Amino acid sequence: MFEVVDLPGLPRKKYLLGIAIVVGLMSAGILGFEFLTGNHTFRPGYTVAGITSILCCFLLYKSRYKEAVYLSSFLFALALGLGVVYGPGVKNAAVWFPVLVFFQLYFFNRKMAVLAMFYCLGLIFWKTGISFGSVGGEIYTDSIASLCVLTLFAVLIGANMDKLILDKDVLLKELTHRVRNNMQVILEMVSFLKDSEHSLETHNVLQVLERRILALTSVHTVSQDAAHIQSVSIGEVIENYLNRIVSKYKALPNLDPVAKHYQLDVKEANLLLLVLGEIVSATSESVTNHVEDLKISFRNPTVKTLELQVEGASLTEGDWSRFSRDLLSHSGGDLKVDPSGSGKVSASLVTLKR
Repeated sequence: MFEVVDLPGLPRKKYLLGIAIVVGLMSAGILGFEFLTGNHTFRPGYTVAGITSILCCFLLYKSRYKEAVYLSSFLFALALGLGVVYGPGVKNAAVWFPVLVFFQLYFFNRKMAVLAMFYCLGLIFWKTGISFGSVGGEIYTDSIASLCVLTLFAVLIGANMDKLILDKDVLLKELTHRVRNNMQVILEMVSFLKDSEHSLETHNVLQVLERRILALTSVHTVSQDAAHIQSVSIGEVIENYLNRIVSKYKALPNLDPVAKHYQLDVKEANLLLLVLGEIVSATSESVTNHVEDLKISFRNPTVKTLELQVEGASLTEGDWSRFSRDLLSHSGGDLKVDPSGSGKVSASLVTLKR
């Protein structure tokens, strides 16, 4: 019930930061304007809202999104309560009740939106003492009725959105499953042709094609979470791929422990795995290099650049490097082979906007 919603691909952190900035400027502007005009009405709600916006921005700066949401939710409710009890009147504060309901719906869930509605109703009943028979009581009656209807619509909208998200996840899973099956069928067809081919030249071409298809298949073979359907764990993908292309009689290359936790877009993973396959294959075919001596790691030279580094093999330019360089160039990347003979190959590409 109190779990903060954080869907990938939806920058709620940026939205919350924008809300905090707007509320902070608005609160400072209202308090400053009333002070300059000589209206010294006590505004505890806007005072708390201004403080909340500052604290929220600080927490977001520290990358503590969930704490910022919890703090904003609590202090927002507190600001409304203080505004009702100590402010100019419940009629002014009641305007903000729907905002609290939608805040809870957007950053939490439907249950929190209903809870916010009951909290607002409690503030109205407590402040008015349930004396709706007096003059002006119809305003409170209309406020209560509109708040209940608005909450009902908010809950229905939330339910429909949850259904759409669920349908999207099911569709993406089905598409991923079909792509995986189709790639597997193509791979088996190529493997069959390779095994039945007697020409050495054709056999080698089919072997290269098989390795490259296997790279694409490995990305889709790794299980993906429905909440992160567009990304894969590159460490798991690389281990899966290397186990299928490196001879079972040889040790696997060393993968940097930090690199195992990289989450990459499917397209990025496909590109890097194709390049890695070319490097490992060229190393296997070399007489002076050994696959088990390779060290694989990742780094981010810039914010938008991801670089794959493979060390431990002194490779020369060839078909593998031309293919890799052409492949990376289509995505704004490049391949660098250290000419000094230190055995370092770097493949960089511009990361996709998430």
